Amino acid sequence: MKKTYVLLLTVILAGYWINLDGQTTPRQGEILITEIMVNPEAVSDANGEWFEIWNSTDHDLLLNGITLSDAGSNLHIMASAGKLILPAKSYWVLAKNGDPLINGGVVANYVYQSFTLSNTSDQVILTSADAALIDQVSYAAGWPVVSGASMELHPDYHSFSGNDQPEHWFPARVPFGAGDKGSPGKVNPVSSGLEEWEEGIRMDIYPNPSQGRFILEVEFSKPQAGEIRLINLLGQDFIYKSFGETTSFKEVIEPAFMTPGIWFIEVAAGGMVRIMKLFIE
Repeated sequence: MKKTYVLLLTVILAGYWINLDGQTTPRQGEILITEIMVNPEAVSDANGEWFEIWNSTDHDLLLNGITLSDAGSNLHIMASAGKLILPAKSYWVLAKNGDPLINGGVVANYVYQSFTLSNTSDQVILTSADAALIDQVSYAAGWPVVSGASMELHPDYHSFSGNDQPEHWFPARVPFGAGDKGSPGKVNPVSSGLEEWEEGIRMDIYPNPSQGRFILEVEFSKPQAGEIRLINLLGQDFIYKSFGETTSFKEVIEPAFMTPGIWFIEVAAGGMVRIMKLFIE
């Protein structure tokens, strides 16, 4: 009897440590599909398709063995020489091409094969190694499929059933990388309409082009707190500065890491995002 208890305790403890090490198999709704780039414009579909997933739990999840498929013949099983661990409350981008210089500026966490996205109607289905459904999005006519912009799930509907409805998705409005619109690997902005963004945040940058030193002026329609981010053409974003609640600010920006070329200056506050292109000579 004592050996039985010891064996049972060993199994329980093993399961406990497995959980701590991110070895759990994702269950239904623990991983959610939150953004889909169906029809890129800056690059070809063959290079620029991708979608984003989010770990909705407070623990790490192991992705090895998860199947990516549609209702047809597309199928890919996620595999790697090491462990594919999606950290708690984190986003991952799964892409058709992993090179940011070719895929439009997407920094991918995983590259898949044998899976493509139709520009009219299709499915993104995630199932576990034991064939249990984790999450699924089926888009068709009436969904916001726009050339050059991803479909973003509104943050209020990050749930297993919330991402099933087309009215919960919006075309992305914030440029990234080579110029397509989306927020790969980041929280989706509140896509309530360009007019609200225009009214909510006024933004100006000068001189533009600049020699690496420029002034950013921002005004809000009401007090807001948020962040200033600097984004390069590879899609890498750098949080330059956080700011407390204010109705306006004027910031002189001269970061040493900004190399010559095209950059995007992003101000995110109160669920709104404004972004402007800057040329560094």
